Amino acid sequence: MKSKKFDYVVGTGGIGTGILFKFQENTTLGRDESRFAKLADAKDYCKLHIILHYVATLGPDIPIYTIGKVGNDDAGNNIIKMMKQARINTDYIGVVEDVPTLYSVCFTYPDSDGGNITACNSASNQVEKKDIDNFFEKISDENVGLVLAAPEVPLEVREHLLLCGRKRGCFNTASFTSSEVPFCVDREMLRYIDFLSINKDEMRTFIQEFGCKNIQDPYECYLQMRKFNPHIIVVITWGKEGAFVFGEGQKMKVPAIWKKAVNSAGAGDCYMGTMIAAFLKGIPIFDNSDGVGIAGLAALASSIKVECKDTIDTQITLERLLLCADALGIQFTRKIYHNFFGIERVY
Repeated sequence: MKSKKFDYVVGTGGIGTGILFKFQENTTLGRDESRFAKLADAKDYCKLHIILHYVATLGPDIPIYTIGKVGNDDAGNNIIKMMKQARINTDYIGVVEDVPTLYSVCFTYPDSDGGNITACNSASNQVEKKDIDNFFEKISDENVGLVLAAPEVPLEVREHLLLCGRKRGCFNTASFTSSEVPFCVDREMLRYIDFLSINKDEMRTFIQEFGCKNIQDPYECYLQMRKFNPHIIVVITWGKEGAFVFGEGQKMKVPAIWKKAVNSAGAGDCYMGTMIAAFLKGIPIFDNSDGVGIAGLAALASSIKVECKDTIDTQITLERLLLCADALGIQFTRKIYHNFFGIERVY
């Protein structure tokens, strides 16, 4: 899919912070189990913030808005400040009294898999459809946007954002947690999603909801999704095994660039954010004609991110990506060098 010119980005999703525990063994935590884990010295942030950070720092110079809510507390104030520093517009973030900013507990295993437990009674859960309407009332119908619907705000609100985006001709992007997949399938939300990014556990949940027997087949998941929307682009991140990208009748297996992981949490969101940033700069999703394409660029960014203890690596910049690519001998397409990095390379 070729990118068109976009006038803005708008996203809704959880805005908050949390802590990270690192398990010392790969055995999955049991239902009734108590276990010791190392409390990491890491800064944890929520999905919307992570994705939009990379869109803002790596993407084009267009307005980036976030719709959400935080509590009237230090956590909320600090996150708003951090977003502003990354040039994310926070005018549509409301401050809620007597309800805390979203908080989550993340955990990782030695093999880099992991998950999180997130509070459902936070300020993010107070986001309403009228907050979405308030944004679009102030944006000209003539402007074309890219919409991002991320977890940790009510699903009905995210659905409303996607429907508003579809009515305005926006490019709709989304992600879901495994527990949200049944709602997504039941409401046929895939019909108005152009770009979906999920991980392997979320993929398995989708396949189960579709009633398929082989829950390990990424291509089967994509084929089922195409029944709802034949034009959907699906990215399935697979941890240290890499990622799968499907769409436009094409399928790609993108290998991971192996790095010793300090913290893998946020790597999938970095992958998604980098792909969106490059797409906004006019990089086609499927183009490896003369070098490594957009999915390989995202793989490089996420490989750098896992070396950072925090869920957002604020040191990932265009310059750092280019230096790392050169050090690894990665040769991108001419369009990535020209549009994304703003340089010309002679092959």
